[in-house]
Amino acid sequence: MTKLFFFFLVCISFQASIEGKDSNHKLISDGDSLFASQRFSESKEQYLKLFFERKVSTPSTLLKLAFIEESMDNFVMSIFFLHQYYLFNPNRAVKSKIEEMANQKKLNGYSIDEADYAYFLYRNYAQFLEAGFLIFSFILFLFLLNRKRKGVSLGYIPVFTLIFLFASAYFYNFHLPYKRAILLQDRALLMSGPSSGSSVIDVLSQGHRLEWIEENDIWLEVKWNEKKGWLKKSELLFFL
Repeated sequence: MTKLFFFFLVCISFQASIEGKDSNHKLISDGDSLFASQRFSESKEQYLKLFFERKVSTPSTLLKLAFIEESMDNFVMSIFFLHQYYLFNPNRAVKSKIEEMANQKKLNGYSIDEADYAYFLYRNYAQFLEAGFLIFSFILFLFLLNRKRKGVSLGYIPVFTLIFLFASAYFYNFHLPYKRAILLQDRALLMSGPSSGSSVIDVLSQGHRLEWIEENDIWLEVKWNEKKGWLKKSELLFFL
């Protein structure tokens, strides 16, 4: 039943969403050919190289990775890729599947909420917000020049122009990260501070989804069961 679920999702989401360089096209094409031939381990290598080394993915490759990982009983990676798919294409079927798998494995932090959907909106529409700020700033600038040419008082228009210019520059250069990650390492030590010499708060098993707060060198401050502690970045899986 689970395999049918993934094959169904792969079918309905199959689309020509291959972007990027020719080498990325080739990796996806090779991976798809291997997947179609049921050479899943080899196709997985192609998709993983694309995802982790080149930071490129498509909805179809993510679903295929989720299917392959679950068929190999690697539930952590299966949930991870399914969750990444949800951030591209949120829908109830995928949300239910993620929560169902998490409940089966008794994993915490997988109540997919409004914050996850808000990040989907941000990923997909931030570029339009950037363009909107920039266009409005340009219109204000033209209006400013026109008033100056006519000798009319400029008022607060220069201030608003600068505000919109700074806003467009901010959105263009600083993209908000998705502050959720999945614990990859088993028996990870949750520390009281960003140091190996700090006291141990708890010992965590792999697969839990955590919310992280801030970075400090190789460490991340995270929330866990209403507590705050520090984990090494290398112990976590991050979403694109």
